[in-house]
Amino acid sequence: MPTPPPPRRARPAPSTLLAAALAAALLAPACAAVPRLHPRAAEEVERGYRHLAGGDPERAEVAFEHALAFDPDFPEAENGLAVVARVRGDLPAAMRHLERALRLRSDFPEAHANLGEALLAAGDARGAEGALREALRLDPDLADARQNLARALLRRALAPGADRAAGLAAARRELLHLLETDPGRASAHHDLALVDDLEARWAAAERGYRRATELAPAYPEALHGLCTALVRLGRCGEAVAACERCVEAAPGLEACRTSLRGAAACAGRAAR
Repeated sequence: MPTPPPPRRARPAPSTLLAAALAAALLAPACAAVPRLHPRAAEEVERGYRHLAGGDPERAEVAFEHALAFDPDFPEAENGLAVVARVRGDLPAAMRHLERALRLRSDFPEAHANLGEALLAAGDARGAEGALREALRLDPDLADARQNLARALLRRALAPGADRAAGLAAARRELLHLLETDPGRASAHHDLALVDDLEARWAAAERGYRRATELAPAYPEALHGLCTALVRLGRCGEAVAACERCVEAAPGLEACRTSLRGAAACAGRAAR
């Protein structure tokens, strides 16, 4: 999955969402007024997010812990510690911090969204779906939460015994909602193209993958999807070019090399 966007800010007390992408994903903070908040706690939380944005999780962790020294019941600081744990790949710690954040403030949409992302990363698509739906109930504009919900629905659709058609339709609907509000989101175009791919809608999949690569030219998964969709459409020469771009963008991704060999064989047959 794609690399998540950096945190963005809104009102005074920041909080940060983790994104999915299993690659990993920090989502945007939405802020809420916290009654009787110690000003130093808010200052340290803001500093923690700045450290995270600068790629320094160790200093971020210290800042969030310092915030809790001023206000032990500050949910945004617990959420920040969850982000640090998630960046380090420590899912159990991230979930513990998020569960405490939600005990302190049950209407904290970013914490619900972060918990959903962590559950999805842990393989619990059903639990992730519940947390992400609650996040979107509280704040329908949480774009990363909506994309993670689509991914949870997609994962459940592909599980053995699932109603595949209904699950894919539900994932598609969430992605269309997402693109309605964020049409320039490359990862959403990729995910929608993946749904088209799974439904054997090759022309639609090719258009979606192509749009994703226009928005993010070095997006390996989208380039790989474009390559395979072009092969299925019989456009093998174009497929070779897409796979070559995929190999260039991600030399270690074996899927790109495998598909390049297939596209080249397809192009050779077409030439003969």
